[in-house]
Amino acid sequence: MEEHCADADHKLTEERLALLSVLQELTVAALDLLNPNKPADSFLSRVAERLGCMVVLWLQTDEQGRVRLQGASGLSTASRQLPIPGPSAPELPYPELALPGLVRWSVPIVDLGPGAGHVSSTLLLYFDREPLLPRQYRGMVERLGGVLRTALIHRQLFARTLDSERDLHQQKTLFESLSEASVEGILIASPDGRILTHNRRFVEMWGLEEEIQSASHARLLHAISELVEEPARFLARAAAFFEHVNTSGHDELRLKDGRVFDQYNAPVVSADGVHYGRAVYFRDITARQRTERELQRERDFSSAILDTARALVIVLDPEGRIVRFNRACQEVTGYSFEELRCTHFWERLQPPEERERVQASYAVLATGQGPEQYEGHWLTREGERRLISWSSNALRGESGAVEYVIGTGIDITEQRRAEQERDQTFQREQQARARAEAQEARSALLAEASGLLADALAPEDALRSVAALTVQRFADWCTVDLLDRDHCFQRITEARSEALRAVSPGKVLCAPPDLDAAHGPGRVLRLGEPEFFPEGCPSAALGCMRGGQEGRGAVEFESWMSVPLLARGHTLGAITLARSEASGRYGPAEFALAQELARRAAMAVDNARLYQQAQMAIGLRDEFLSIASHELKTPVTSLQLSVQGLMRLTRTGALRTAPVETVTHSLEVIERQAKRMAKLVNTLLDVSRIHAGRLELELEEVDLAALVRDIAARFAPELATSSTRLLVRADTPMPGVWDRSRLDQIVTNLLSNAIKYGEGRPIEIRVEGDDVTARLEVRDQGIGIPAERQVRIFHAFERAVSSRHYGGLGLGLHIVNQLVERLGGSVRVESEAGRGATFTVELPRRGPSVSPPGLEGHAAPAGP
Repeated sequence: MEEHCADADHKLTEERLALLSVLQELTVAALDLLNPNKPADSFLSRVAERLGCMVVLWLQTDEQGRVRLQGASGLSTASRQLPIPGPSAPELPYPELALPGLVRWSVPIVDLGPGAGHVSSTLLLYFDREPLLPRQYRGMVERLGGVLRTALIHRQLFARTLDSERDLHQQKTLFESLSEASVEGILIASPDGRILTHNRRFVEMWGLEEEIQSASHARLLHAISELVEEPARFLARAAAFFEHVNTSGHDELRLKDGRVFDQYNAPVVSADGVHYGRAVYFRDITARQRTERELQRERDFSSAILDTARALVIVLDPEGRIVRFNRACQEVTGYSFEELRCTHFWERLQPPEERERVQASYAVLATGQGPEQYEGHWLTREGERRLISWSSNALRGESGAVEYVIGTGIDITEQRRAEQERDQTFQREQQARARAEAQEARSALLAEASGLLADALAPEDALRSVAALTVQRFADWCTVDLLDRDHCFQRITEARSEALRAVSPGKVLCAPPDLDAAHGPGRVLRLGEPEFFPEGCPSAALGCMRGGQEGRGAVEFESWMSVPLLARGHTLGAITLARSEASGRYGPAEFALAQELARRAAMAVDNARLYQQAQMAIGLRDEFLSIASHELKTPVTSLQLSVQGLMRLTRTGALRTAPVETVTHSLEVIERQAKRMAKLVNTLLDVSRIHAGRLELELEEVDLAALVRDIAARFAPELATSSTRLLVRADTPMPGVWDRSRLDQIVTNLLSNAIKYGEGRPIEIRVEGDDVTARLEVRDQGIGIPAERQVRIFHAFERAVSSRHYGGLGLGLHIVNQLVERLGGSVRVESEAGRGATFTVELPRRGPSVSPPGLEGHAAPAGP
């Protein structure tokens, strides 16, 4: 029994020793993990070998829950590349773990120490079957997990230590490289005055290698003070910086050898506020200051040149802000450079309506693509616009981008004004010359036309010559139309220019003027007003049509006008002028010329007509004198014979014994002839008074019907002598306000005219009317009056037949017409040759519209 117990204890002792040996071996292997450069795979292979595992995995889960393989034993290279799903995944993706019967031991490795965060690790052991290991091995594996945890903690600490040393070395190397590469001399001293470091540039700048090697900051300061121009100031500033450890500042050191250093003194302080000393940086700015002085001299020189230059110079940045503004710009605009510095030039220098366009144009110019030459307006302080001719140039930097835009300009306001004035003066001279030439041509045309019209007693021939003259110099087409006394027109001539003949070689058919037309010569003849269509519309009013082989169609004119021939307030005719497209349009000057030409033509026509009328009047006067002489000679002869007979009886003394019938007959002849002469004289006096406007009316209430009956009774002897029967139809009273004697004269003249030309046939006289108008008709059945002479018989000295066959002065109907007009009425005749004549007189019963003085309030009778 004791021997059996001894064997059991011996066996247990061997197992424990074996376990300790394995644990010791694996612990030693785990300690190798203290080196971050040692891989975990060798340790895991040792675990798999000693414990008989098929696969050993070391998995680590980070703070984001991602699982990463830290090491493995028993996995192929391809399996190691497979991604591991999240911790919630049920299985790992490795094919080696798919064998049936695998047993897994999971050994957690947690709490990886400070700085590990939520990172955790797990050691997974896979056996092909339940391992034939003592139970103590499971505890050993768990203790191995603790060892592994401790090894990993030290591994991480050792890794961070190595990283820190590496970073420190890297930073030191970088600092030394930067320090040596710097163009500045750098010196760093500790708070107690020891020189910690310096760069090569510092030694090159100061040349104090021995003092620097001594590492004494005080000795180095003293050596430097001996090199500067103001040693006391330098030492005082250095002492102040060391006394106030947190201050920093710039100083400029001037050395005795002429060099200039820029010194920057600043404390060296860590992020957590630990003070390590003070760093002093020295930069040699001697060349820079020399360059700056030279640049300043160049700038001053350039500024002086720009300010003395008369040209405007402005420098702009790409955004359009003013960088430079010379004196010429200031003088032109009235703004100083300081007022406009860094402002966009279009804000004050451009008119408001042009700012948006200028801004857009400058955006293109700032890219180097805008126009180099252009003109634009500048707005001065006083609001005056100045015209500037600009030349722009874009300055590019090293990158090729535009850095500045330089504009050079010249104020051309006065020059442009002078050019405009010169151009205007030249234009005015050209216009004046053209006007003078045109006026000369017009004057020559008028002079030549006046020469043609001056001596023309036959105006039609002169007007034809004038029309031919106008188509040579003034028009392509010309027509002349004249009106006669009866307002009937006659086309005198129609002329065409050679240019129009070339366009329309065939015959041009022109319709006669339409007096009722809205436009054209007919309207001008009707109203006596000119028409002017400079744009040639409506050309159809001229009524010109092509004829012949070239085909029919309206002749279109570019411009036309029609002007009346006016003389003494009457329209004598019209001249119509037209131009084709090749000759251009008429203007106001041509219209005035046409009117002047028409005025002269009208004067010539009127003079010719007046001459013809004068000739006719002279002929009428001679005929009248002949007739009047004959009419007066007959009663005078009768008077002379009767008086001679009485004188003969008186001389012989037979007068007392002469029969009473003889003396009475002679006296009756004398009385009758005297009355006849008195009538002739009164007729002449009436005509004279009418033409002189001295005929006075004595208005009163007169019954026209009663007056006609009285006159008819008075004409009974004369009617009996001519064997003429008179039929009077005047039974209804027809009172009105008239001049009795003049009304008697009207009726008497009409009745005498009917007896004279009635050839003894019956005569009818009728009186009728209404409440407003009284009507008198005298109808005979005599020789009648031709239609062409019916209007002229009311003129003075006019008659329908020759005076050789019918006596009288030819004034009776003229006097009737004048008296009827003065009484406010009208007279007309209706007649045919050989069928008698009917004279109708219509008179207003209330008298003439304008009554003589004293009769304004006289009322006409209400009616019959």
